[in-house]
Amino acid sequence: MYHNYPNPYENSYGYGMPPMASQQPTMPEPPRCPGGTIYTVRPGDSMFRIANQFGISLQALIQANPQVTNPNVIFVGQRICVPTVVVPPPPPGPFCPDGTIYVVQRGDTMFNIARRFGVTLQRLIQANPQVADPNVLDVGQQICVPVPDAPLPEGICRVALRPERTGVLGGTAFINLDDPTIWITTFGLPCYTTIDDGEYTCYYAWVVDRDAPKYYRVDLKDCNVPGIRAGYAKDTGSWRGYDEIIVTAEKSAVKAPTGPVFLRGSLAQCR
Repeated sequence: MYHNYPNPYENSYGYGMPPMASQQPTMPEPPRCPGGTIYTVRPGDSMFRIANQFGISLQALIQANPQVTNPNVIFVGQRICVPTVVVPPPPPGPFCPDGTIYVVQRGDTMFNIARRFGVTLQRLIQANPQVADPNVLDVGQQICVPVPDAPLPEGICRVALRPERTGVLGGTAFINLDDPTIWITTFGLPCYTTIDDGEYTCYYAWVVDRDAPKYYRVDLKDCNVPGIRAGYAKDTGSWRGYDEIIVTAEKSAVKAPTGPVFLRGSLAQCR
């Protein structure tokens, strides 16, 4: 990702961010690193932040890596020499496994994101250790929003909706199987005109019983925030035997899903 504006609190080196992986050139190996440690660059790293993380000067890090021709630009996966003995941080786990991914918009802060999603600022900061300075967010940066602090009412189950296509961020559904009710919010679904042949006109969420098969449709409406769609529906009977929730793009108001699936979440943990 890129900074869209300069950060006055960082050195002139180190606030260039790596371009997309498809644009990465061949990365030369670092020189011999006697008495030091070879470090592999991770998302969000810069020369300034690596130097700060390991308690060395930025100039020392630059001098130890003559293969880095532009200290403002380093790449995820690139190997550099940290001229001191360090213990490499543990490999990262899955990003935001139980929360919702939010993309930072212009004017966002950790405080107003926390308030918007109903979590404490401290929990939001703890869920995002990749953010080196919680006071500085980059437009386009991905933030993990943890589960809201308030406990769920009895009978309500939270379902994380995982992307089925590249570029889609995810979604969250709250569902009651016995008193069949669903609230659903999605993030980052593309515009209709960009999907395949460009003939799609709407998005629907579906509560799915694959064995029957049976489908309960939920209309997804645009919200005031770009890239966010939401829906609510209530049925009779029970959804106790249903298997999953999916989100599809459709060309018309169909009674069963026929279009491409963009999000999917299992109801197994709700039974």
